[in-house]
Amino acid sequence: MKRPLPNYFFSILIILTVSIFAPVLAVAQSVDYGKSYFNVTKGTTGGTVEPGDTLEIRATFVVRSGATADSCAFYDNVPPGTAYIPSTLKVLTNEAKVYKTLSDASGDDVGRIAGSAITINLGFNPSDNPATPTKRGRVKATDKPSFYNSACILVASYRVRVLAAYGTTLNIGGGSATYKLGAASTQTIIFGAIRVFIFRNYGICPNSIGANALGAEFNGTFGGGKPRNRGTSASIPGSYVYNFFNTNGPQDYFYGIANNTSTRTNYTTSNAWPKPDGASPTHRVFTVWDIIGDHTGAVSPTAGNPAADTVNNNNGGYMLVINASYKTDSAFRHTITNLCPNTYYELSAWFRNICSRCGCDSMGRGAGSLGYIPTAAGDSSGVYPSLIFEVDGIDYYSTGLIKYSGQWIKKGFTYLTGPAQTSLTYTVRNNAPGGGGNDWAIDDISVATCTPNLNLFPSPTVNACYGNQVDMYTVVRCFFSNYIYWRWEESTNGGATWSNTGVGGTATPVLNAGEWEYTATYPSFIADSAVHNRLFRIRVASTAANLNDPNCSFYASTTIRVWVNNCGYVLSTKLKSFDARLQNKTGQLYWTTEDETGDLHFEIERSTDGIHFENIGRVEATAADGEGNSYTFTDDSEVNGTVYYRIKMSDGNSSKYSRVVSLNSHLLKLDIRSVQNPFVSQISFEMLTPADQTALVIVFDNYGREVKRTREQLHKGVNTVLIPGLGGLSSGSYVLRVEAGGQVINRKLIKASK
Repeated sequence: MKRPLPNYFFSILIILTVSIFAPVLAVAQSVDYGKSYFNVTKGTTGGTVEPGDTLEIRATFVVRSGATADSCAFYDNVPPGTAYIPSTLKVLTNEAKVYKTLSDASGDDVGRIAGSAITINLGFNPSDNPATPTKRGRVKATDKPSFYNSACILVASYRVRVLAAYGTTLNIGGGSATYKLGAASTQTIIFGAIRVFIFRNYGICPNSIGANALGAEFNGTFGGGKPRNRGTSASIPGSYVYNFFNTNGPQDYFYGIANNTSTRTNYTTSNAWPKPDGASPTHRVFTVWDIIGDHTGAVSPTAGNPAADTVNNNNGGYMLVINASYKTDSAFRHTITNLCPNTYYELSAWFRNICSRCGCDSMGRGAGSLGYIPTAAGDSSGVYPSLIFEVDGIDYYSTGLIKYSGQWIKKGFTYLTGPAQTSLTYTVRNNAPGGGGNDWAIDDISVATCTPNLNLFPSPTVNACYGNQVDMYTVVRCFFSNYIYWRWEESTNGGATWSNTGVGGTATPVLNAGEWEYTATYPSFIADSAVHNRLFRIRVASTAANLNDPNCSFYASTTIRVWVNNCGYVLSTKLKSFDARLQNKTGQLYWTTEDETGDLHFEIERSTDGIHFENIGRVEATAADGEGNSYTFTDDSEVNGTVYYRIKMSDGNSSKYSRVVSLNSHLLKLDIRSVQNPFVSQISFEMLTPADQTALVIVFDNYGREVKRTREQLHKGVNTVLIPGLGGLSSGSYVLRVEAGGQVINRKLIKASK
């Protein structure tokens, strides 16, 4: 693949190559070819194509072992919706190193541009019919740039700047290449269409993500099993052929699905063998590939799982491994149904470059050979993988260059379905030339909804005196502005069933601190016995029809319980706060007071239905008259299901009740509450968790690059989490991601300067 280019260019590149491989496939012929492009503006980060981006278009022409091709040339036209960047005609190696710099003018070298028409004559052996300004040249398998002196790889390239507006489609495919083999007539390769949608680069889901809707290949995980090599996949198009992992394979245009990438002839679970591994037979594919396991469920998402022990372990997870080559072929394709219209989805996957020493320089010298020219400083990995995410045959996103790091990296973007769209075909396509490198693994492919944040007030309980007015509302916040349809629902049986209250509407959100926000208010009502202990929640959707579809609408995990009290007797003592937390399966109660008077005490009451309470303990007040204090109480009974607590304050003459708080041992969901936004130098938030567990907390910038990572030990209930050391970040948008217990929650945050 290419080396990184300046972040203000977008160029177009063509590659002509001669390959070393014997004809093991229909594609393993004398001449091979492919056309691709690289978004130079997005570089290694990746992203969508946007107005102003600079692209490099590439077409690959490969003359294979023993072959000679005459009349070699490349022809193209500057794509409509783009502008050619002057003086960018070049011939590159497959690693995107400049082999020949060409002028735009006619007559002085083998390249020229006339109007929008581009011509680059190919063939650069000065002693064997080289190309001239007026004549197409000869390319032999032994010419330079060389792949192990058995294939010649030439990349003709130019750059353009995107002028097209958001919502339009570019066609940067097309163009042609010519060649002639022996006495045969001249052949013309017509490159296929490459349609690219101009789409805002939202990055990964800024809010929570829902369940994976992919459906295929064990929901994108490729499953698990004891055998090292699993078998074929119906989601891999015919451009790649299945093969086992062995000393010399899978070769170019082959794929494997494995839980351990060591060779069949010398099994190992260790990735510590030398590179190259000189053992006979070698442990490593081609003596240099990484020996790894899959990504699913790894303790460290970046490190992934080690190679599975298929002797003692009966269920090692599988991953897909591709040995990509010159053609920009599809590596994974699946049609997903039952999607929701007008809904944002995160399309993502985890990738890993699996070869650190696969480079071959333009002189045909492999990594480690005398005189070898490395891919980059300290890097001999060769062609960097680069993948395209297609939706219904149109390019939406590029991963950028995936350099070798020995780690997995998540790549993805946010896609909006159309007003009536309920299905899409999701394709991951190779976008880099092969020939020394471009070997990669993919796992945990996902298509998941981006969900809004719903904050109910007051929650979880509104305490009202009989005959007083009750006010409730919800603040709906989302990075996207399309979840505008809402309705309130109620339950009279503790949440077992829910019904529509008839209260709903269509909102007009406003932008607030980087997210779209609106308030959905429930009409005020009078507290009486008819509404006592009734539950309320909010449901939102992106269309009116989606609001009635439980799979396409979203409701708050929290609720509001209306609690009607008899307020005839009033104490002067005030309860400033009252909270409950789960700790070691028991309820821990915390409260603070102010203005205590008289012989005050607190009676703690518990209920399993929210209606009938029993006294479970008493705490004596300790503050001086007019002062306040903090108190705690432990309920020794194990919390099983939903348990409700309230406090009765009494001084012997009068009494009053606190609000009702609840704990739930089963239905509690992972949730972020009370997050500090915007932040300056640290992020503080409350984390609600259903169990004691370790959470991975990551902060990403708006392009999906990780800027902070920490692990937090959470206890069941509410936890306060502090992420310090962020003062050095630039102001702008960031994403806080928490991963725990198989759930993932994202929150969009704003970094302020002060």
